[in-house]
Amino acid sequence: MLRFKSTKNRQIKKQQGTVLVTVLLVVAFVAILVVEVNKTVSYQANLNRNLMNRDQAYSYLKGMEELAKIYLKKAFDSEKEETVHLGQSWAQEDIVFPIDGGSMRASITDMQSCFNLNSIGMPDNSNANSEEDDPSINRSPAGRELPLPSTSATGEPLVTASEEIFTILLEKVLDNTEIQPSALAAAVKDWIDEDATPTGPDGVEDIYYQGLDVPYLPPNGPIAHVSELRTIKSFDNSSYAKMLDYICVLPEGNDNKLNVNTIPTERSELLYAAMGGKISQEIVNEIISERPKDGYDLQEFWDKVGSATKVKKKLKERLDITSIYFQMDAKAEIGRTKVHMKTLFVKEDDNQFKVVSRYFGKE
Repeated sequence: MLRFKSTKNRQIKKQQGTVLVTVLLVVAFVAILVVEVNKTVSYQANLNRNLMNRDQAYSYLKGMEELAKIYLKKAFDSEKEETVHLGQSWAQEDIVFPIDGGSMRASITDMQSCFNLNSIGMPDNSNANSEEDDPSINRSPAGRELPLPSTSATGEPLVTASEEIFTILLEKVLDNTEIQPSALAAAVKDWIDEDATPTGPDGVEDIYYQGLDVPYLPPNGPIAHVSELRTIKSFDNSSYAKMLDYICVLPEGNDNKLNVNTIPTERSELLYAAMGGKISQEIVNEIISERPKDGYDLQEFWDKVGSATKVKKKLKERLDITSIYFQMDAKAEIGRTKVHMKTLFVKEDDNQFKVVSRYFGKE
C-alpha cells in the first residue's frame, strides 16, 4: 500500500514538472512571438513613414524646380547684357527653405563651365582646324577658305577640338595614368559615334565590348549620364572620380561652348585645356582670379591672354561668355529621409527656362 502511494506521488510530481516545462515553453514562445510582431509592426510603420516622407520630399523638390525657374528668370531679366558670370544673383548662396518636419536646399550651376562629353562625337565647323592667321589654312585661288577634309594626308582622322581639349584635360587631371590620354579620348568618341569603325589604332567598337566576360554594347549615341564613363574601356572608378568635377553631359554634342566667366578657380585645368595648353597653368589661374566683377567680354579676355599666344581657331570658337544650360542640385530632408534631385534647365527666348532632364541621386 505504501509502495503504491509512493509510486503515485512520484508520477504526479513528474507530470507536474512536465506541465511546468510546457507552460514555460509556451510563455517563451508567446514572448518571442510578441517581440517579432512588435518588430514587424515597427518596421512597417517606419517603412510607411519613410515612403510618405519620400513622396512628400519629391513633391517639394518638384515645387523647387518651379521656384528655380522663377529665380533664374528674375536674375536674367535684371541683366542688361547677355554676359553670364559668377557675380550674378543666380550664382550666389544656396537657396534654403524650411519645410514641415525638415528643410530643403538648392544650388544652381552653369553647365557650360564643364566639359560636355557628348561634344567629343561632333565634327568641328569648317575651316576651324588650323591656327588663327596660319598660312596653311586651306584656301581657294581666290583666297576663300575651303572646307577642311575629315582625314589627314596620311589617312588618319583629324583630331577635333573636343578631342584635343579632352585629351589635354586627361593629361592634367590623370597625371599618373598608365593609359595614353589620346587612347582614352578615342574610346569615348567610339562610344558615342554612330559608326562601327574604331578611331585610329586606339579606338574600340562593339567587338571589344562583346568580348568581355560580361558582354554589352556601346550606345553609339549620346551619353545619358556621366557615370557611363565607367563602362568605357580603360576608365575605372579612380579615373572617373578624378574627372567628375570637370565633366558633364548636355543633350546635344554641339552644345560645346565653355563660358570663361564661370569656370571656377578649382577647375582652372579645364580652361588650360580649352586653350590647347598653349599658356602656363599659372597664367590661367591668374586670368581666372583676376576676372572683373561683371565678367570678361571676349575682347577683354583675349587681351588678357595676350596676343603672343597662338590659340587654334577651332579652340577659340569653343570659348564664350554666355550660357544657356543651368543645373539645379536640390536636397529635401524630412525626418531621417533625404532625397536628392538634379534638374537640367535650358534658357529660351525671353529668359524662360524649360526642364530638359531630371534624375535622383547624389551624383
